[in-house]
Amino acid sequence: MITRSSSVFKESTDSLVEDAIRVLVVDSSEAMREGIRHMLAGDESIKVVAEARNGKEALELVEKITPDIVILDGSLRGTDSTKVISYIKECSPLVGIIVLNDQQSFLVPAIENGASGFLSGDVGRNDLIGAIRIVHLWRMVLFQQGSNFTLVKL
Repeated sequence: MITRSSSVFKESTDSLVEDAIRVLVVDSSEAMREGIRHMLAGDESIKVVAEARNGKEALELVEKITPDIVILDGSLRGTDSTKVISYIKECSPLVGIIVLNDQQSFLVPAIENGASGFLSGDVGRNDLIGAIRIVHLWRMVLFQQGSNFTLVKL
């Protein structure tokens, strides 16, 4: 049996294993979810624990599994993504939410509703992994423009 204790998992053998960052991927597109999962698969410090196709599934999973980070498509089909962000933060205030969206006009509403990061949809593997770690460790807002990142302390 594994129990969670702050930043460490304790196995029944009483050995301590460093906690992987638990990620929930929310995207209407199966191909995008699979792509993100594949990008993160090679990093042992990050584990995709669940995937959701829409806001309703995302909220159910956040309540059930309490991920550390939610990677959210900022343009979910049939869903107002800003409301999903707001509901996730109401349900689980410590969850970091990284929004993937190419529309800069969505940045301010996303941050106002509780997003912790905002990255373009064509983000590369290393940048995505870096963003997950930054948001998880320092709870900073992370904006990406091209290959430049801006950090803003909350």
